[in-house]
Amino acid sequence: MSKTMNKEAIEKATQILMNIKPRSLFEYRKWKRILGSDLKKIALLRALSPQTKVVNLRSLEYSSDVDDLTADISDEKVEHILRKHNIRFPRQKVKVVKAVRSVDWMKMICSLEELCGGGLTKEREARARIMHEVFGMGWKTTSDFLKDIGFSRQLAVLDSRNLNFLKSVGLTYESLKASMLSNPHVYYELENIENEVADQLGITVSDLDERIMTYTGTSKELPHVI
Repeated sequence: MSKTMNKEAIEKATQILMNIKPRSLFEYRKWKRILGSDLKKIALLRALSPQTKVVNLRSLEYSSDVDDLTADISDEKVEHILRKHNIRFPRQKVKVVKAVRSVDWMKMICSLEELCGGGLTKEREARARIMHEVFGMGWKTTSDFLKDIGFSRQLAVLDSRNLNFLKSVGLTYESLKASMLSNPHVYYELENIENEVADQLGITVSDLDERIMTYTGTSKELPHVI
């Protein structure tokens, strides 16, 4: 669980992040201007992200293979593409690819439009509905998808990198493991903390996440192309 939020730790976080220029910029309501095919690609890339290095995800994102994954290709071809780009657990993630590509993402997002940017409670509802409908979309991956299509402004994208950052500034316990992020109570509590830090900086949590990703990343990590 998290520590009680304190001004000193929040100030430390804001001092670190205030001058960070993110590699990828958050664009609110981006989903309004892009094609349904691109929504599917973004969902696919985010659903494949668990346990996989960002540099390998970008390798897939920058290639034509991501287009092939959204087509009706065989399981064997899907697995070959995932192995080619060093996506972790490729055999298991074939099922994830099939689940994501079976969804009409534009229709789904339009059905949730009234929740778009409507505050943390409504954004959490949108996340929960997607997680319920789509196999392989968890807390982090769904939050990442909704952030990257510009649907949400307050959902946190919590993985080991965000967790380690929060630990480094004293906003959560050193003993907290990344495996505990699957616990909704833990996820919500850390999400509340990121909202406090974002408020202090005067930005959205989606902007905050991009700054954390840049701060904790390496020079090899490219910005999103989709």
